[in-house]
Amino acid sequence: MPAKAKINPAVKVYELENQLQDFRLMKKQAVMYFHWSMQDFDDADYFEMLEMMSAKDKKDRPIDPAIMWKQYQEKG
Repeated sequence: MPAKAKINPAVKVYELENQLQDFRLMKKQAVMYFHWSMQDFDDADYFEMLEMMSAKDKKDRPIDPAIMWKQYQEKG
């Protein structure tokens, strides 16, 4: 079993601070755009909210390769 690589404490602090800023930004967006109260955000299911925030529009989702091939053949 290979030895674990040591993580530089300064790098770890930097990464954790960025994660905290990401969380605060998500809270800010929920309050501003969803018109949630701070309490609404604190009471919300965090993981479900992450799934919701990462949802993609239909046009941005990957399509079935068979459908893509058919569209390519029609344009050809």
